[in-house]
Amino acid sequence: MADWSDVGDAYAASFAALCAGAVDALLDEAAARTTGRVLLDVGTGPGTVAAAAAARGWDAAGVDAEESMLAAARRLHPGLSFSLGRLPRLGIDADAADAVTANFVLNHVPDARESARELARVAKPDGVVVATIWYGVTSPLRPMWDAMLDAVGLDRPADRTLPAEKDFGRDADGVAAMLREGGLDGVRAEIVAWDYAFDPAELWAGVEGGVATVGCIYRAQDAATRARMAQAYDRVTSERAGADGRVTVPHRAVLVSGRPG
Repeated sequence: MADWSDVGDAYAASFAALCAGAVDALLDEAAARTTGRVLLDVGTGPGTVAAAAAARGWDAAGVDAEESMLAAARRLHPGLSFSLGRLPRLGIDADAADAVTANFVLNHVPDARESARELARVAKPDGVVVATIWYGVTSPLRPMWDAMLDAVGLDRPADRTLPAEKDFGRDADGVAAMLREGGLDGVRAEIVAWDYAFDPAELWAGVEGGVATVGCIYRAQDAATRARMAQAYDRVTSERAGADGRVTVPHRAVLVSGRPG
């Protein structure tokens, strides 16, 4: 799994825009399944979900396991509350929120079922847990990263990083089953889709900052190899860019929700 230490600002300026593509659907689902207005966003990163929820009238707060993410969230959204909390033990009282959200978080923990159980614990009995997880085994950006790594002669990362007993299907049925096994009731899941259009320079700044698996690979290289990676990335993205210089990659995610059991 990727190391997310000290990448808050780099993530906020790059990959955060990718994950923001599912936020509206996530908040629509939360609003549809509870009449309460207190929302806790777990794994909040730079606070994107919490800020969007607050703009919709929720009493929103966020928690994250990484201090640099919290620093970015507090800088970007000074009117909201952000605190330290790590799955699967958040250190938060039970029944704390009407809606507990986790936007692309359960795919980054060692045990998604145990973490889902913790999300349910902090939700009120009549509340809801809403989460997103990438659809499929690999990211739609993966072909671009693989082309770059192949050009430099670096090994591709493994498709799966969890042991078989902790893994789960990355489609609607598999993610729904995982949430049920985590103790949630009334589980429903659907696929949400959007186009992620990015400026290659902005996304590369996230890689240089060590964000995600590709950023960890970049950080592990010497200066000469890093330069070759940058050159290969420029070639790969230029081949995919539109007339405006931006690259557009369709993305899909599983949106899943359930009630505390």
